[in-house]
Amino acid sequence: MTCRVSEKADVYSYGVVLLELISDKKPLDPSFSSHENGFNIVSWACMLLQHGQAKEVFTTGLWDSGPHDDLVDMLYLAVTCTVDSLSSRPTMRQVVQRLKRIQPS
Repeated sequence: MTCRVSEKADVYSYGVVLLELISDKKPLDPSFSSHENGFNIVSWACMLLQHGQAKEVFTTGLWDSGPHDDLVDMLYLAVTCTVDSLSSRPTMRQVVQRLKRIQPS
């Protein structure tokens, strides 16, 4: 958003890409237009999490095929990567460590 390149900006971008992959929505998907101005994939996912509707973020096929706990962990990881505060975002090394813990056996 600030056009500054940094590892934390890369982490934010990774979080957005992860949200795109699990939801099959674009960052500024037209389906968000029914919400307030400036609504995007990050605010949409956060809103659904806050309302206990994590399932709604995922494509039907993904939700039906995966262990739900692992999918929700993946969603929380994506949201953590996209928090506003740079200092609160994980490093990419921490993201990889969390992904390894989420990976089903």
